[in-house]
Amino acid sequence: MKTYFQLEQEQSKYFFEQTLVLSTVKGHLKGTIKFSESSEIVEFATMLLDLINEELAVVKRKYEQN
Repeated sequence: MKTYFQLEQEQSKYFFEQTLVLSTVKGHLKGTIKFSESSEIVEFATMLLDLINEELAVVKRKYEQN
């Protein structure tokens, strides 16, 4: 039983860390989009932002399943 709770704790920590990293990158990308004058940079940052949003949704679903 102790091992089960340790596994649950490790999974929660992993999902939290993954969400934290993705959210931090997401914030930086939003800043890049807001303050950039280059359409290429905005386009690239928007594409990365879309990918991060998808990954955050995957992490959330995985966490909710456990």
